[in-house]
Amino acid sequence: MLKVTDLKVNLGAEEIIRGVNFSLSEGEIVVLMGPNGSGKSTIAKTLAGHYDYTVTEGSVTLDGANITQSEPYERAQAGLFLAFQNPVSLPGVSVTKLLREIKPELAKDGTKYLANLRNFAKNLEFSEGLLLRGLNDGFSGGEKKKLEILQAELLDRKYLIFDEIDTGLDVDALKKIAEAIARMKTKGKGILIITHYVRLLQYLKVDRVLVMKQGKIVLSGQADLVEKIEKEGYKGI
Repeated sequence: MLKVTDLKVNLGAEEIIRGVNFSLSEGEIVVLMGPNGSGKSTIAKTLAGHYDYTVTEGSVTLDGANITQSEPYERAQAGLFLAFQNPVSLPGVSVTKLLREIKPELAKDGTKYLANLRNFAKNLEFSEGLLLRGLNDGFSGGEKKKLEILQAELLDRKYLIFDEIDTGLDVDALKKIAEAIARMKTKGKGILIITHYVRLLQYLKVDRVLVMKQGKIVLSGQADLVEKIEKEGYKGI
């Protein structure tokens, strides 16, 4: 279980997260929603260990181990994956090479590694030619988001955080990403989807919905809470 307890987080001198509690279990999809500026992406970056954010109170534990002060690579090795809201470009570093470096054991059997990579790409309708190009170099917004999902599937971490994975996608790409997330759930992954839209959730069966406003979780509910938000927005919450 990924567990966040009484978490308070500062960006510089400003408190952004003001006492947040939630958990994420294996095989569960939890959605974190809220208006812009509510602190959702700060949660994602804090969980991943971003250096700009300082935990002033509370803790983050992963399967019972306290990772509150762990380095980003230690969190990844412990089983945490973050799909970036705005993935960076690395010209000259191909997708295939980068993934080999991140998880060398993938490439022990080169034939199997490439077969798996191509299979995930095919399922996402992600061009194989892009696998040989620099990471996100000249990629469209949709291609960048598909590549984040491809990495999540291939690297096979236990807990996955998708920060606005649905932005900038057409309907076909949205459906492919929803299918991939559903596949990962069936493999027992704990999945946190951070969004302020409902589009992706129309294609996914989610377990819990959390609503965040002004640095706090103000409401928790089941999937039908998404319908309420769609109809009424966040003003009534």
